[in-house]
Amino acid sequence: MTTIAQPPRRKPLGVASDQRGRLLFHHVPLAVVSAGVFFLWMTLPIFQTDLTAGVASKQSLHGAGGHHGPMGSGGHHGPAGFGHYGAAQAAAGIGMEARMFTARATMATGYIALGLVAFTLLIGPANLLLGRRNPVSNYLRRDVGAWAAIASVVHVIVGLQLHGSPATSFGNRVFGYFFRPDGVPLTNSFGIANWTGLAATVIAVGLLAISSDSALRKLKAGPWKWLQRLNYALFALVIAHAIFYGALLRVTSPSTLLLGFGVIAVFVGQILGIWLWRRRYVCSLVV
Repeated sequence: MTTIAQPPRRKPLGVASDQRGRLLFHHVPLAVVSAGVFFLWMTLPIFQTDLTAGVASKQSLHGAGGHHGPMGSGGHHGPAGFGHYGAAQAAAGIGMEARMFTARATMATGYIALGLVAFTLLIGPANLLLGRRNPVSNYLRRDVGAWAAIASVVHVIVGLQLHGSPATSFGNRVFGYFFRPDGVPLTNSFGIANWTGLAATVIAVGLLAISSDSALRKLKAGPWKWLQRLNYALFALVIAHAIFYGALLRVTSPSTLLLGFGVIAVFVGQILGIWLWRRRYVCSLVV
């Protein structure tokens, strides 16, 4: 019987578990890249044009008042969702610049979070493709996931500033994202977008809470890894959130193209990872 020689397993992508190494080689680059993407998204004309086109497309489909929810038609991808604060004052240009800035910031942080979540799902396939070990716990994946959770929370905080009248209490404004004035849950595009966004945020923060060595020791490897697989549900919810907020209304826009690229990259990466894992597993059994 012949044993197929296996190549030596190299360390997985990422540095060792020491805090200094993770700070220098994980957190600092992730912070710089995230800040750079945010700056480009806020300043490049192509993304500002994309935002304006998104508002126009939603208004043409749903009218100025929209039917996405009680706050207006734009969701938080554009400034059309001014709600009761909006029509007359927006027409007069009052607060328009601030609302446009908030809308761009919401889109930017949302797509940064999407990119980081996609990155976490590509680290495992990349390890397999490069012939590296793919451990249950990966510090690089943890740190990227932490930044994805941070970006998600910032996205929610900024997005909550976009709809409703400034005179309305914060609690009532948040209520309007999920419920009609009579207390019935919103089930239209605006409501579903917000419900999927809420679910995604809960998962992201929950995964951040258990992304530590102490949580791994307490939960044990099997249950901990099962919970970490909620990252796949997180990615699906983020995609649904973007779609219900109108990403597919502008199929040639830069943001929609980025969304499509992220979905394709994760899908191809996962298929490749499964194939590589199966081949490695089968080869390890051949004797």
